[in-house]
Amino acid sequence: MEILTWLDDCSRYALSVTAHRPVTGPIVLATFGRAAATHGFPASTLTDNGRVFTVRLFGGTAGRNHLEHELRERNITQKNGKPNHLQTHGKVERFQQTLKEWLRAQPRQPATLAELQALLDEFTLIYNQQRPHRCLPHRATPATIYTALPKATPSTDRSRDTHDRVRQDKEVRPAA
Repeated sequence: MEILTWLDDCSRYALSVTAHRPVTGPIVLATFGRAAATHGFPASTLTDNGRVFTVRLFGGTAGRNHLEHELRERNITQKNGKPNHLQTHGKVERFQQTLKEWLRAQPRQPATLAELQALLDEFTLIYNQQRPHRCLPHRATPATIYTALPKATPSTDRSRDTHDRVRQDKEVRPAA
């Protein structure tokens, strides 16, 4: 079983925490769509370099995957962390660590996907609404910060797409 998480970077609000067997590209696209339908489309995303999030970093002529097409269509900037640079994903890594510790501490461990999802839903409620965070102002909950701040939305500037590489050749003139 695998867990897929979408977090708000500023508030640490858990937008979506779902269990799957396994996480696939279509699942990533569907969960992103559900989170966006509930919370609005973001200005940008930051993910690791897994193929469910991006294929542009794998060379060849892979083009884009479904998530990359969706982000481009909605003019959402896609950011990917550097490989082996955990600081880029520090907030998410810390969230995952907290989640795993909480799951391990539960008296009854989930045996099915439905049981795991029920625990994830319980954790998400506690994490977002009840658990104060040391890193947030006044030890607020993520929900307090998330609802208080304006949200960044996708740009209307369609020229920001950086996926297509433009080759800049220098003109070479023969010697006279």
